[in-house]
Amino acid sequence: MKYIDTLLLFLLLTSLFLFNVPPSHAAPGALQKAEIIRLGEQMYRQGILPSGKPMPAFIRGDVEVDSSAFSCSSCHLRAGLGSYEGGVVTPPTTGSKLYKPYRRPPSMGDTMDQSGRHIYAKTVQERPAYNRTTLASAMRFGVDPVGQTFNDVMPRYPLSDSDMSILIDYLEALSSQPSPGASSTEFRFATIITDDVTPQDRQALLMPLQNFIDRKNQQLAMYSDFIKFGYIPTAEMKYAFRKASLDIWMLKGPPATWQKQLTAYSTKKPVFAVLGGISNQNWKPVHDFCESERLPCLFPITNFPVVSETGWYTYYFNKGYAQEGEATARYLNRQESLRDEKAILQIVQDSEAGKALAAGFQSVWKEIDRLPVTTVTLTAAQLTDQGGMNKILSTHSYTALLLWTDARLLPNLKTMISRLSDQGIVVMSSEYLGKNMAAISENVRDRVLLTWPYRLTPYVGPKTGQFDAKVPTLTSAKDYGDRRITSRSVTMLLQATLQGLNRIYDNLYRDHLLDVMSMQMDLTVRDYERLSFGPGQRYVSKGCYIIQLGPGADPALIPRSEWVVQ
Repeated sequence: MKYIDTLLLFLLLTSLFLFNVPPSHAAPGALQKAEIIRLGEQMYRQGILPSGKPMPAFIRGDVEVDSSAFSCSSCHLRAGLGSYEGGVVTPPTTGSKLYKPYRRPPSMGDTMDQSGRHIYAKTVQERPAYNRTTLASAMRFGVDPVGQTFNDVMPRYPLSDSDMSILIDYLEALSSQPSPGASSTEFRFATIITDDVTPQDRQALLMPLQNFIDRKNQQLAMYSDFIKFGYIPTAEMKYAFRKASLDIWMLKGPPATWQKQLTAYSTKKPVFAVLGGISNQNWKPVHDFCESERLPCLFPITNFPVVSETGWYTYYFNKGYAQEGEATARYLNRQESLRDEKAILQIVQDSEAGKALAAGFQSVWKEIDRLPVTTVTLTAAQLTDQGGMNKILSTHSYTALLLWTDARLLPNLKTMISRLSDQGIVVMSSEYLGKNMAAISENVRDRVLLTWPYRLTPYVGPKTGQFDAKVPTLTSAKDYGDRRITSRSVTMLLQATLQGLNRIYDNLYRDHLLDVMSMQMDLTVRDYERLSFGPGQRYVSKGCYIIQLGPGADPALIPRSEWVVQ
């Protein structure tokens, strides 16, 4: 019996060697389909083998590259439908595309960039369909089924037969079925509103959303008439016009219950994407739901986004309060007057907003490793306790005072500033103060800096080319609400989302919508200096001004910095 066991073990190890299957994981036939897809996705998106090691990858013959930073999805994108950058076309890599013959469209042979220069799109002109064997050879050796060599930027992956089989299984499944909420005739959308939002703010969000849906359906009716009278549509027209609907997912009660409510809404009527949304609370439960369901959530109105390097499915305007804290740290780091001083004092209101501002500041300041920072967290009641506040101020020596609080502290501002040196700096958040920032006493405005995450320079309309006057402080609050809900929603719909929807054509995959949106050019918009896109980037406004208030009840916004880029 012992001899037989030894023989069986020898035969098992021999078969693993002959078929080049590492003994650290089972062959694909022994795995469940769902596990194969999970492991294949890990290889495609992260460059990590089923064993947990980085995939071996080489470019230009023998230059080894880090496949975890140079994954398949880096160029072919998450939906696998390819990209175009720097004159290099990255073709689709899904099974449905690879297993069909390919001919490069004529326009790809001689394209023109925005400056008018002709650029050559380097890609194979024509090839027959792949099969599993020729696809494995392509990934290992960089040649197509008829021996044409790929561009040198395409890595070669010397994978084992087992790992190669897992990756090919994943490519065959990638973008093989349309995502829920979309069909050849319809897009279904939702928006998410929590019950702490006022009726006025709710309407400010819903009005542009409903106008967008109505406009899409009106365009569909006009397109139907266009076809009825015998006109031949272009490919863009054929795919651009679909019926659109919008559901309102109202979330009630504490955030801990939101996940269950969102699951019920999504199960009853799946949607292709969430358009906007609004809440005064932390967006994390919604963010986590969209990540788990792989559901795009496009530009919710929130000052509490999830600040993460790994989130994929939610596009945010910016990092909210955290971004104001980050900009403050970068601004202070540039101030020569602070270089020889002693300390920075942060007074943080015990609230989500105060903590987010402080966390944003600390995240950058920790990297800079400059002056020591003392943080004192106070309740709303403690902020108005003059005696307690004087005791705190007399205990600490500081040259920069960061007041991450709401307007409760404004009556004590003059006393607090009197303890600063002539070079001392006070910073507060314009978003946290809201329209109350105009209540800052005129006799201390020259000592108070404010973070300002919105546009200050005149806005040029994309169609008219005309400048719009700057929006003064109080007019901003009056016209747009404290958070510019309507204007930002219009920007989200008409300048960012609509472009993405019109360019996915018949590739009705949620990941492809995000891939297409990530490749958009920077946008000039009303509320922000610019919106910048790129693969994996999920905070499209990446800066903040540092400003002061001018005199009067309707003060001008005076820039004290350039756009501080994050």
